[in-house]
Amino acid sequence: MIWVIAGTQDGRELATKVTHEVGSDQVVVTVVSSYGKLLAQQSGADVIVGRLTQSDMERMIADKDIRLVVDASHPYAAIVSETARAACQATDVQYVRYERPETPLPQYAKLHHVDDEESAARLAGELGERIYLTTGSKTLATFLQSPALQGKEVWSRVLPTAEVVQLCENLGLTPKYIVGIQGPFSYEMNRAMFHDTKAQVVVMKNSGLVGGTDTKLQAAMDEELHIIVIDRPPTATDDFVKVGAIDDVMNYWRKHNGIH
Repeated sequence: MIWVIAGTQDGRELATKVTHEVGSDQVVVTVVSSYGKLLAQQSGADVIVGRLTQSDMERMIADKDIRLVVDASHPYAAIVSETARAACQATDVQYVRYERPETPLPQYAKLHHVDDEESAARLAGELGERIYLTTGSKTLATFLQSPALQGKEVWSRVLPTAEVVQLCENLGLTPKYIVGIQGPFSYEMNRAMFHDTKAQVVVMKNSGLVGGTDTKLQAAMDEELHIIVIDRPPTATDDFVKVGAIDDVMNYWRKHNGIH
């Protein structure tokens, strides 16, 4: 059986392709939210919801006789990937990391690189009074609790589920500053949002074309805003296979199983 760790649009597309190739009874998909399950069920595979520890992963590998784990989690979900690799090593199961390519970044005087959210929050506080976050809800607390952003106007664009909106409110974000909407977004929509909020700084991740990084960048540049890009977490690839295209995952599976 093949286990696909999904949670992104291309992860769901990959799950659908794997299911079509090997059959729905040979694929299990995991996601972290009920909404993610609703979307992933379109693949036709069995979908399980939950945040899994390494022990949970090892147990599922054994219980479902997993032969291949395809990690298609978000490019910035470093902990998920590290945990999955460790579980595969412990159980001697194949691990393949699917990761969408980054978007090439343009030459732009107001483009800034940082390694993590803490650094992004500090720099954003130095660069402006009105900050527009496009980094999602998982690291929202890092920004809203940063001393550098106290007294600043901070908008956060997040998925509008009840759980996420409640998190925003618990962190002190009022409805005015909660931009609840599902992406990715067009250039025109990004620019309208940045313009209407009078943002001075946009904080983003390089999530690739699927994540709408290109349109976000262009809109921010045309509004002449400061752009803070949180770089992807580094990963050593010496001990596992890493691919950047969905077809490469299936080609790996066919080759490993002698299918032509």
